[in-house]
This record gives sequence, C-alpha cells and structure tokens, in this order.
Amino acid sequence: MPDARTHDMITIATAVALAPLAQIVQVSALGLTSFDARPNSAWVVIAHLISGVLFSPDLDLDSAIDNRWGIFFWIWRPYMWAVPHRSGWSHSLIFAPLLRLAYFYFVSIGLILGASWALGQVGIVVPDYPRQLSAAISGVTTDHPDASLAFLVGFCTGSAAHSIADWLVTSGKHILRGMGLRVTRDYRNHDTYMPRQRRTSR
Repeated sequence: MPDARTHDMITIATAVALAPLAQIVQVSALGLTSFDARPNSAWVVIAHLISGVLFSPDLDLDSAIDNRWGIFFWIWRPYMWAVPHRSGWSHSLIFAPLLRLAYFYFVSIGLILGASWALGQVGIVVPDYPRQLSAAISGVTTDHPDASLAFLVGFCTGSAAHSIADWLVTSGKHILRGMGLRVTRDYRNHDTYMPRQRRTSR
C-alpha cells in the first residue's frame, strides 16, 4: 500500500481539488452565494486535511501515523487492538472516520474525568470540564449546523481519499499480475509492525 508520505500527498492534492468542488456544490445545488459558501468550503478542506493526516485509517496499526500524536500516541492503542487492519471498521468511507471521531471524543472525556478524579484525591477541585466540553460541542452543532455538516463531510472525504488509494493500489497490483507484469514496488512495511524506536530513528 502507499506509505504515509504518499498518502499525505494524496490528501493535500484532493484537498486542493475539493475546495472549488465544495464551492460549486453549495452555489449550484444549495443556492448559496459565493461569499456565503466560502466558510463552509474552508471547513470541508480543513476537516479533510485533519482526517487524512491525523485521523488516518492507518491508525488501526502501529505506523508512522500514530507518531504524529507525539506523547499521546498511546491513546490509539485500544483502537489499534480492537479494530482489524484494513477492515470495514477502519477503511470504510463513512462509518470508519465517524468511528475514529467518536472514539477520540470519548477517550478525551475519559482522560478529563480521570485527571479530575486524580486532582480531587489531592484536594484540588476542578470545573466539570466533560460537561462543558459536551455542551460546547452541542452548542456549535446547534448554532452552526451548516459548518458542522461541512466539517463532517470533509472528515469523511479525508479518510475516503486514503481508503480509495489503498483499494486502487491493491486492485491495480492484482490486475498487473493477472497480465503477467511484475510489481517491483514493495509495500510490505505498510502493514508490518515496526517498534517505535526504529520508526522514530528513520
């Protein structure tokens, strides 16, 4: 499969193509003015990039992607253990990116609750941040439904660009081999575990 750098290039290229497409769809299909459509188009592109670079479908295996989370790489370990690599759970076009977004939300809430409990044990009382975070997200989606939908669309397209690239490479290799052509590019490391120490030193 394409490596992380190739997937990044695909994400950026598709984001550039997606910007005018999102603008055209909003103006022609939704009847928005070009000016009013710009913020939503921006949200589509931003979410597309975030999804493709940080919330890649390859978070289902130990890869260069989880390195991008720095010291917080470990929050994706349960997801990695629970989700089969390149399954519909991780590489589907709509369900998979929404699953990762929901997973990240609940992990964040859990970490905040854990930190609040730990601080409470030493007599430090903190505000109810989980409730405030949930209320803030609910408020944003209620007050800005178009922008929220644009973000979700972009989040799904960013993941889809990765999944479709994987599918095309896999299908292309099968077709070429069926034609008797040898595929010399080796993508085995894409799906192979590599200890973090070795990956960070490369």
